[in-house]
Amino acid sequence: MMKAAVIHKYGKPTVFTIKSLQEPMPRPDEVQIRVMASSVNPIDYKTRSGSIFFMSGFKFPRILGADFSGVVSACGSQVQHVKPGDEIYGFSSAATKGGAYAEVMCCPASKVALKPTLLNDHQAAAIPLAGLTAYQALHREGHISSGMRVLITGATGGVGHFAVQMAKAAGCHVTGVCHSRNTKLATTLGCDEVFPYDQSDFRNNDHHYDIIFDAVAKYGYWRCRRILKVNGTYISTIPSPSILLSKFSSRRQGRFISVHANTADLEIVGQLSNDGLVNPFIENIFPLSDIAQAHALSETSRVRGKIIIQIQD
Repeated sequence: MMKAAVIHKYGKPTVFTIKSLQEPMPRPDEVQIRVMASSVNPIDYKTRSGSIFFMSGFKFPRILGADFSGVVSACGSQVQHVKPGDEIYGFSSAATKGGAYAEVMCCPASKVALKPTLLNDHQAAAIPLAGLTAYQALHREGHISSGMRVLITGATGGVGHFAVQMAKAAGCHVTGVCHSRNTKLATTLGCDEVFPYDQSDFRNNDHHYDIIFDAVAKYGYWRCRRILKVNGTYISTIPSPSILLSKFSSRRQGRFISVHANTADLEIVGQLSNDGLVNPFIENIFPLSDIAQAHALSETSRVRGKIIIQIQD
């Protein structure tokens, strides 16, 4: 038996209940994981609230949670690159599968990698979904390269604080957008310049950028287009009509990132962490029994870095 945070319907954070359930068994392409830690991402609380029911469906009861760090306890017959006893990290589909808010979960082996050796479970659990979103946005969609000017909104948030570090590691000049109370953290993360959004509008400055990564999906392509360089790229975490239309109307392109878990990218981001170039910033750590409080805090949109859920005592 295992402990898990379960929901039986969509609703407020109080819909979570802690229950004892049978442990899931892995399919041939899956690994069974003894989960040590998880985290809270916006898609987790959006799934819980029902605001993305068109993606998550109406199958209950269900266990939420995408990110995990833990130990392989069993492998399906087709799994080759990890084995029982390996420390791994990764993420499952948050809206449709989840499973990480439990002491044991199963996940396709193609979505896990060996945990970065220099990180503990809390740090490793902070990375997968947000870290891969940042990496794939900048490298797959933005084709980032040394010398570029990169602007990142939400520079101290879950995705943004990884993106700042990755852009700096790529040799770029990095401009961050965040609340004025977080200016010092943004600078510590690697921002060369910071625009406090509560004091000024970054879109009114005279600089132009090769990449604008709107990690909070708040500003939109059309409102950022003026400060994009010719052949520059605006990237959002949410699709929009303006992004789709930009392919036909402008040399300043709009893109959106739909993150995909895969072993290769997890290994790359893990190496960046082992090299000291990407370090998770953890705002709070909650035990599984306090999952409701963790979700309530995450929904305030005032969290710096990541909120971690400690699964095993």
